[in-house]
Amino acid sequence: MNLEAKLSPVDSKEKVLMAIKEIFPNAKLPEIENSSSFPSSDETEYIKINEIDYELFFEKIHSYKIADTALDCMSQNIQDDISIFKISRQAALAGKIAFVLEHESPLGGCFELTIESTNVIAWIEEMTWHQGRDEVPRTVNDELQMRRDGAPQDWF
Repeated sequence: MNLEAKLSPVDSKEKVLMAIKEIFPNAKLPEIENSSSFPSSDETEYIKINEIDYELFFEKIHSYKIADTALDCMSQNIQDDISIFKISRQAALAGKIAFVLEHESPLGGCFELTIESTNVIAWIEEMTWHQGRDEVPRTVNDELQMRRDGAPQDWF
């Protein structure tokens, strides 16, 4: 899993790095340059971290019981063997996971996460599996998936 964060001049790099550490505690963060003023500069910066450890990320998804939401959000933008999705930086700073839907711009920005796997659909289904799926089976792009605007499908 890879992570990318786009930083505007008004973003606090320190807080963005703190948010990354809340969700991905083993991530190898880039060194922070001593910034003397806030906002930092007129240029947009990017933080990119490759091969991030996703264990705590999925533990949180299961502990907050949002595995079905994760399945739907992580599978909305799949091309070939790559899934791209976003999570809220503000939620991450609080140790929570909140998925960002297409065309949303949450306060505080977001992290773009990329998963690349030879069978990314099966990988997502496996990582988000929970016991409830024994009774109500779920797969990527099934009739129970949430709509693109985040509205749930009625299934009962």
